[in-house]
Amino acid sequence: MTDIVERPYMTEPWFAMLKAAVAASDQSAAARALGVSPASVNQVVRGKGNYGNGKASTAGIAQRVLDTFGQWACPFLSDGGAERCISAAQCRDYAHRDAPTSSPRDLAHWRSCQTCPNKKRSAPPVHRPVVPRKASEHNPGDVS
Repeated sequence: MTDIVERPYMTEPWFAMLKAAVAASDQSAAARALGVSPASVNQVVRGKGNYGNGKASTAGIAQRVLDTFGQWACPFLSDGGAERCISAAQCRDYAHRDAPTSSPRDLAHWRSCQTCPNKKRSAPPVHRPVVPRKASEHNPGDVS
């Protein structure tokens, strides 16, 4: 059953970005990109669980979505006039690569990235190892 419970956060721009990311691949791929569990993405998208009942805030997920799939003005590319927006993926590709040596312009862009306030926001998520829960005393087969 694919019932979705409408929640107020589902009208916000970050939620549309999350739905588009899920539609482009699947919930597991979107969760990997965000550095969260697929279950968290599922609960947010469907308005269920602690996100749906208000016990958990969507602020953390929202910030990760904006930082991973969003866009912002690039100070280097906007220098000298009109603001130029790039995707989080483009920012990540520029800022978190080795220093380019083949092009003076690319090197200047990379150097600008090293002091840019967007660099931390565009960092790839840190993947944490999955640690299984200990079995419950009351039910040794239960790991929830």
